[in-house]
Amino acid sequence: MMKRYDVKSGKIEYSIKESGNIMGMVKIKGVGKKRLIFDHYGTKDLTEENKVKKETTGGQAKVEKTHTLMYMNKGMIYRVDFKKKTIVRMENPAMAMNAMMGGGKNMKQTAEAMMKSMGGKKTGTDKVLGYTCDVWNLMGVKQCIYKGIPLRIESNIMGLKSVQVATKADFNIVLTDDDFKLPEYPMVDMMGQKLNLDRKNLSAIDEKASIKQAKEMQNGMKAMAAAMGALQKSGFNMNDPHAKPSQAQKKAMQDAAMAAMGGEDAMLASAKKEILDDAADLPAVKTCFQNANSVKEANRCEKKADSEYPVHHTQWNSTIKSDILKEIDAFEKSLPCIKKAATFSALKQCMPEE
Repeated sequence: MMKRYDVKSGKIEYSIKESGNIMGMVKIKGVGKKRLIFDHYGTKDLTEENKVKKETTGGQAKVEKTHTLMYMNKGMIYRVDFKKKTIVRMENPAMAMNAMMGGGKNMKQTAEAMMKSMGGKKTGTDKVLGYTCDVWNLMGVKQCIYKGIPLRIESNIMGLKSVQVATKADFNIVLTDDDFKLPEYPMVDMMGQKLNLDRKNLSAIDEKASIKQAKEMQNGMKAMAAAMGALQKSGFNMNDPHAKPSQAQKKAMQDAAMAAMGGEDAMLASAKKEILDDAADLPAVKTCFQNANSVKEANRCEKKADSEYPVHHTQWNSTIKSDILKEIDAFEKSLPCIKKAATFSALKQCMPEE
């Protein structure tokens, strides 16, 4: 099991204080509160922060209020935008990278190794709320970390002092989905496109996406390592930044990458299965679009086509409908060719042109 922390679950409340005089020109004073809730050793994590900051420049004062909320569930991250009243859903590359490189090892150990590599030093121990934590210093930031969880963070950078300290902490407690509940805002992707996800089954959707994401990254790194190994064996000068691989060396890299992924036959079978699985609902999707006469109906059809990441239409007319139906017709006509394709080159020839 992958772990971020050496504690199964917890709820922590923090106080935040900021003050400083930057270059003698800008006076800053800020206060705030933060809460951290986590379960499953930190692979499920919600962080919410409220801050009020006052900046004074040349006698002119400006007050800024910020409210942020970030929810992480394994391979997915949800960032709440309280101004736009939306929730941005995105992949969590850090979690997938750890799964790929650490093979599910303790992320606390990975984090400590990373701090050491960046010049961080463990200087001793201290106590916060009665919990003994390790004190780390790195680039002007001092952290008191208890089993992977920062209980106090102090920094003094360019005249800005900041202290974030836990005021209440409970560990190894029972948590429910209500503890991780998000605002009832619409979900969008990183491009701002609306996502019509079943929020009641969000955990199951995230789990499926996380497994797929980690597997893809593992396979990608495996293929890359094999390709680079083949390039090195070919006599290519890896230390020459101006050297370029020959066509034969490129072919060797491609063959090695495919072999690492199970060989061309296995990769081809996987690619064809993915395409044909997507085509299973094509008749129903086509009928849906043929009968769609409004934006709402068109978006319902897009959800049939892709339940996780559907295209979101803001307008709908006969031209848009015609273009989509032409794309579906072209895809339908390519299916017999895709089924027969015995090589990637043949498969590429089957696919309709964009």
